[in-house]
Amino acid sequence: MIVGFLAVLATKPGLAQNAPGARASGMGGAYLVMHDVWSAVHNQAGIVYSESPQAGVFYENRFGMKELSDKGIVASVPFRKSAFAISYRSFGYSGYSLSRAGLAYAMKLSDKFSAGIQLNYLSTRLGENYGTNSGLSAEAGFLYKMNEKISLAAHLYNPNRTKLSDYNDERIPSKMRFGAGYRFSEKVILTGEVQKPSDSKATVRAGIEYVPVKNLSLRAGFASDPSQYAFGFGYRINAFQIDAATGYHLVLGFTPQISLTFLGKDV
Repeated sequence: MIVGFLAVLATKPGLAQNAPGARASGMGGAYLVMHDVWSAVHNQAGIVYSESPQAGVFYENRFGMKELSDKGIVASVPFRKSAFAISYRSFGYSGYSLSRAGLAYAMKLSDKFSAGIQLNYLSTRLGENYGTNSGLSAEAGFLYKMNEKISLAAHLYNPNRTKLSDYNDERIPSKMRFGAGYRFSEKVILTGEVQKPSDSKATVRAGIEYVPVKNLSLRAGFASDPSQYAFGFGYRINAFQIDAATGYHLVLGFTPQISLTFLGKDV
């Protein structure tokens, strides 16, 4: 019962970082304006900026409890001025689990503007006696590179508020996100965003990434309500990058995450 209660709490916006990919996690989840294969689970408009196929896997041990583990895989393939991506994510344990499989498409509408959409298949499983519920949801986003330094982005998740159960008309909340990024130089980028779930108040997230030397990245981030802090690093070895991060909740403790990304030929 305790684990189940924590699992419900951990999936509430603002309490968990909810940021697949340790690069995103290390920046406090403020990832809307970033663009790589992990955009498939943050803002689909970003997947078009990869020049070659990419893939990644991640594992998160939320609050140090294996029952609250979060893991998944993403992959993207560019095609002319567009790109396709698939993703799969699974959270929980045998007594309570959530999964999401997604198929995304994004397109460059101009040199500065891109947009993406995704269709998801959602599944919720509660114990052995309560069965499984499933449904479909959609999400969409855009990314606007105003100039070499400033980027703007927005994302809408699950506008149809997918129904989980007929009992009490239980539904998965929708969520709106607005973000901006400022690149001080090739070595430093600062990101920030505001998130507003349909069932709770707005939260603020901010992150920074610093590249002190080639192939090494250092990151830090913050999320509000309640306050959470994050930090992490990444190191590239040829076509692969390994990232590690941890979030810190003032009451529930640390949430470590690790991810491995195949970057292809991108520099």
